[in-house]
Amino acid sequence: MRIVKKITGFGVIEILIASGIIGATLFSLYYVFALGTRLSSDAGSKVSGNFLAEEGLEAARFLRDSSWQANISGLTPGINYYILFDKINSAWSIAASAPAPIDGVFYRTLTVENVFRDSDDNIVSSGGTVDPDTKKINIEIAWQGRGATSTILLSTYLADLFEN
Repeated sequence: MRIVKKITGFGVIEILIASGIIGATLFSLYYVFALGTRLSSDAGSKVSGNFLAEEGLEAARFLRDSSWQANISGLTPGINYYILFDKINSAWSIAASAPAPIDGVFYRTLTVENVFRDSDDNIVSSGGTVDPDTKKINIEIAWQGRGATSTILLSTYLADLFEN
């Protein structure tokens, strides 16, 4: 007579291994989904911030074209200014006091820097003489996201084209 030994426990081990593999797969899929959602939200904020910065530069160009003396040349370098749009009069303006955030999220500031030129009339970072008919305009967009402040900074040079 032959004695057959029955081996038990392999079914339980297989079930535990399969459960572990399925659990790890589901956790990984959830993590990828959560990461994708967060990155998509961040990308949307960056696109909106870039559009607002470009709009700020265009508003500064509009204000330059309206009146260099009244809108641009009198701004103090290094001071934060704020670009406002009056919906009633459909007009841009610059204010010294901070308005409410744009869309409840974004803060837009405008700063002005003096422009220096050398003897060959090239723009230089230091030295040279101040060019009163050219200003460097910086537009900064800032917003809070996930406990940190994100910023976008765009700059351009504006010159007095129409009043001289």
